[in-house]
Amino acid sequence: MKSIFSRPIAVLTVAVVALLSLSSSASAADFSGFVVGYGENAHPRDLSGETRVVLSGGQFSSMITKEGKFRFTNVPEGTYLLEVKSTQYTYPTVKVTLAGKETKANLVSLGFDWSNNDNPLQLPLTLVPRGPTSFFIPREGFKISSLFANPMMLMMGFSVLMLFVMPKMMASMDAEQMGEIQGMQEDMQMPSFEMPDISATLAKFSTGASTSSSPQIASGKKKQ
Repeated sequence: MKSIFSRPIAVLTVAVVALLSLSSSASAADFSGFVVGYGENAHPRDLSGETRVVLSGGQFSSMITKEGKFRFTNVPEGTYLLEVKSTQYTYPTVKVTLAGKETKANLVSLGFDWSNNDNPLQLPLTLVPRGPTSFFIPREGFKISSLFANPMMLMMGFSVLMLFVMPKMMASMDAEQMGEIQGMQEDMQMPSFEMPDISATLAKFSTGASTSSSPQIASGKKKQ
């Protein structure tokens, strides 16, 4: 009795597994392409061993072979954002639409609308870097023009210029004009405040304390 019922159950199980595998394979797709280096004589072997291609921020990842090829297998159908993670070069970002044999690739730019399918790319996809990746800003060299943009240097330059110009201007003035300028300078001068002598103040304070205490002692003696 067990053998009679076990055979149909085994056949049914195999059929269900086959249907599931067919449905999963029908809704999944493979995608491949190439990554090249920068320059005319660039070779994929020049790329770093850490260079990899990812879909949708790392949902799927693929390393690069020595020939520069990458491959994704059994990826569910849909739309993905393809990026090349490289510390050497900057690669363009690509929108990949997997729909069985109708796979499409479109170049993505800044402000790109996800529903936009402009800038199509040919398949198999070949990713060419835009240029080397720069992580540091080179330090600018010394420029004479930078001195004129410094306020302190401008003030020093003006002061030095006045040292040479003012004597010539003063020599060309008559006595009346010189008197007017000297009067204006005296009016503009701030009053000078003399700092008090600390030692003299302390001496006066101690002397005053001793003199103020002596009458009290004397008066006390008189009362006695």
